Amino acid sequence: MTQPHLRMPLPGPKARAMIARDAEVISPSYPRDYPFVMDHGRGTQVWDVDGNRFLDFAAGIAVCATGHAHPQVVAAVKAAADDFLHISSDYWHENMTVLGERLAAVAPMKMLAGEPAMSFLCQSGTEAVEGALKLARYVTKRPRFIGFLG
Repeated sequence: MTQPHLRMPLPGPKARAMIARDAEVISPSYPRDYPFVMDHGRGTQVWDVDGNRFLDFAAGIAVCATGHAHPQVVAAVKAAADDFLHISSDYWHENMTVLGERLAAVAPMKMLAGEPAMSFLCQSGTEAVEGALKLARYVTKRPRFIGFLG
């Protein structure tokens, strides 16, 4: 089935209980406009803790373009976890180098100013912006920026 299915009015009792627990220990600064308490997801569907099923229109926010629990993604994560879960970019490792090589091979510009195409791999938008600012300072030799909003 690919359509939503509501077993009870929202939020259900388990969702209300979780929201109350959360309010005791998690900052209220997170913008949560809808009382959805995630239990699990499969493909394009998500279930709340009370068994209600929804179509997931928000998965792209966390790089879920393949849907939830895609078998190939799950297998790849399990295989990677057999080696190690995480190491910062402060150290070298094969996976990071291989990804850099693959990206360089398909980069639209093979050479830029006589230098090979390089990647800056990061884990968040904050790191990406920080890297872009550092690169702009390096390339322009200028220490300041002007920002515009609107």
